[in-house]
Amino acid sequence: MCPKVNYQYKENIKNKIIEGAISTFSKYGYDKSRMDDIAKTANLSKGTLYLYFKNKEELFNAISERNTNELKNQLSKLFQNSDIDLISRIQNFYEDFNDQGYRMFFEIIAESSRNKNLKQLLYQERKKILDIIIDYLNVLKEKGYIRKDIEITEIAHGFVSLYDGLKINKLLGIDEDQNKNTWSRIVKTIFTGINHI
Repeated sequence: MCPKVNYQYKENIKNKIIEGAISTFSKYGYDKSRMDDIAKTANLSKGTLYLYFKNKEELFNAISERNTNELKNQLSKLFQNSDIDLISRIQNFYEDFNDQGYRMFFEIIAESSRNKNLKQLLYQERKKILDIIIDYLNVLKEKGYIRKDIEITEIAHGFVSLYDGLKINKLLGIDEDQNKNTWSRIVKTIFTGINHI
């Protein structure tokens, strides 16, 4: 008789596969990565991989879901901590946010120019990220940290674009301390202009 596999065991295997997919997509790109490569990287059998994910698209969706959940968790922590002022907390976000998949993200962006389905998946992920940031900025607006006349959507787009641009800098080898300082100064400048603090 086989022992029952518990929920935590399944989650551990699923996370191992996702980590393997991130590593494989980063190394080979989305199109050239095979499910065999992902299974090998995750040190699992191909059969085990297919028990959890039918194809690369499902894997990409799982990675996207994990990224958006991580973003929600980071933003929740950011807005719960009242020990330091709001601007300092947002300045620290760049350093605190776990972005281990940024290399994979840029590989997939390049491939999405040739793959309509992948482009649609990226669009959906970006929309979710923007919606999360817009929701949190609206909370700040309701609490009076952001002036009522400020359009939140553009601010959210600006933060996401700034973050992505600095991650491109990191990928190209620009000093990470410079990137952190750039994030910090621009965030402070933006919030000085839009808030009542």
